[in-house]
Amino acid sequence: MDIGLMAEALIYYDQVFLNITNQPQLAEFINWFVAQKKYADLLALFRDETIKLYDYSFATAAFLDAASNSYMIMNMQDPIQEKPNTFEQRFLYHESLNSCFRNSRDRIKLYKALRGKVVEIKAKDFGHSIENARQDYLDPRRSALLLQALVDEAYPSLGLGTPPTVTATIETLPGFNRTIYNIDFENIKRLLGVNLNFHGGTPLTGIAHCNRLIWSAAQEKCDLYLGNPMANLVGDKLYESRLKNTKIKENIGQLNQEVEFPNIRKLVNEGKLDLSEILKIRKKAKRFRDWLQSESDRDRNTIIAYHNEVAKEAGIVSLGRKTLRMFGILGIPLAEAFIAKAYPETVLMTGSISAGAVYLIDVASKIGEDWKPVVFGNWVRDRIEKVLKE
Repeated sequence: MDIGLMAEALIYYDQVFLNITNQPQLAEFINWFVAQKKYADLLALFRDETIKLYDYSFATAAFLDAASNSYMIMNMQDPIQEKPNTFEQRFLYHESLNSCFRNSRDRIKLYKALRGKVVEIKAKDFGHSIENARQDYLDPRRSALLLQALVDEAYPSLGLGTPPTVTATIETLPGFNRTIYNIDFENIKRLLGVNLNFHGGTPLTGIAHCNRLIWSAAQEKCDLYLGNPMANLVGDKLYESRLKNTKIKENIGQLNQEVEFPNIRKLVNEGKLDLSEILKIRKKAKRFRDWLQSESDRDRNTIIAYHNEVAKEAGIVSLGRKTLRMFGILGIPLAEAFIAKAYPETVLMTGSISAGAVYLIDVASKIGEDWKPVVFGNWVRDRIEKVLKE
């Protein structure tokens, strides 16, 4: 449970949709508030829907087909998950949450605060993301990108030095195709440990989860505030979808600037900032949030100025500086200015590039019409620059 990521998102957004995947994760989340004697604040955040739980009421996973020695992806849902409004039954009655409450009254308060306010998504609504994941998996570039994103995160944390360059090839066999990587999966599995359950189907599962997040954001008209490696994958997918949109120009924007603003996520995860301080900063950043959510052309200089202003008003300048990385659909004027400066030889034009899967068309059609997403995170900058050069 990345509490720091959630805390940072609270500063940027009036409302945060939070996906918690299992009961122990929810218990860890609640206990973060309980440990600070801020359980009442958590209930208040739930009641006014500042934090809104978003529940995938199904599991998306890859399984090995022993007959073909290849992986297949599917959404699985049990009879209880299939029914509407079962989050309370599936999560809040679970024994994992017993340690969170001093008495039964505290537990009942949680029931009441969340009742009718959890977004529950069922498997039938996410068939497109599965179909598109199968296509992405058989795209060597997308498959290699996903595994590279994981390897790039894992190697430094394990002290393994420079990560290897991942490549993928598609093996054509009678009746089906299979993706082959140049990576020793068993070695990575051993290094990562048994709890992560890394296996040959992990890239396929990752692609499907990436698609799930994008489709959720498109439906809710949200930005995406994600950690790595998922931010990389989602950013790449959105960029690719944008290129396939025949209605409007490609308009990718990029921001990578040091600001007078501390790394909130890191400080919270290290226990150096608590909820009281986060809510204080959130209050000071109200004008920033209003601007961020209302402006379609988000000028980078204004973004930097707002960060510096909030840091000074909240008295957190002494906590350090951070490199702000925000990549996303930031508006045509900003993107054209960026491209013109970085690549003067590049000519922007509207292309007629046919889209592939139905899912991809659906996502691309939403971008720039009723949904203008921003992806916060360390996106695949090299990928963007390579495409722009081409």
